[in-house]
Amino acid sequence: MEKHLRKATESDRHHIALCIAEGFEKDFSVLSPDNKKIAAAIASGLQIDKFFVLEIEGDIAGVIAISDCFGRAEKVDKPAYRKHLGLLKGLLAGIVLKEEFEGKLHYPATTGYIEFVTVRKPYRGNGAAAYMLKESIGLSIYDEFVLDVTDINTEAIHCYTRAGFQEFKRVPEKHAKQKGFHAKIYMRYVKEASA
Repeated sequence: MEKHLRKATESDRHHIALCIAEGFEKDFSVLSPDNKKIAAAIASGLQIDKFFVLEIEGDIAGVIAISDCFGRAEKVDKPAYRKHLGLLKGLLAGIVLKEEFEGKLHYPATTGYIEFVTVRKPYRGNGAAAYMLKESIGLSIYDEFVLDVTDINTEAIHCYTRAGFQEFKRVPEKHAKQKGFHAKIYMRYVKEASA
């Protein structure tokens, strides 16, 4: 299968939202089990300039975003949440997702923060996530990259480790039982200087 990673365009918005909804469906399931509703709710808040899309044989197979201290890849759109998830769940989403999506990054401007790494189900298991990491890092201007992953996402941890990321911090989760994981692991990758 031929893979190609490119900067996202406005015409990719709907596909990016669907990829994120599908890739993080367990996280979003408390708001709705319907990936299309989740995608519709988050689509308008996507900061398209932060995203890359992975194309495999003409299909958008995955997405990855690189944010920085100047802005994140998703902004909370409370009216869209209420419209697509209902009043109560929309209000809950606006509160819960505010910190997750818009929390300030306390890294220097030379650090890219990798988020929303996801591959659609039919394309998983063939190295697509590793490919997106490698290519997006190569296309980006940052000197180093940081990401976080939950301690139970062992598949992603192995992928990031194989790509050269190393753990530098582990933060225990306050509501571990409710969230289903015990800690967030923060990992860093430093670009090698060009010769």
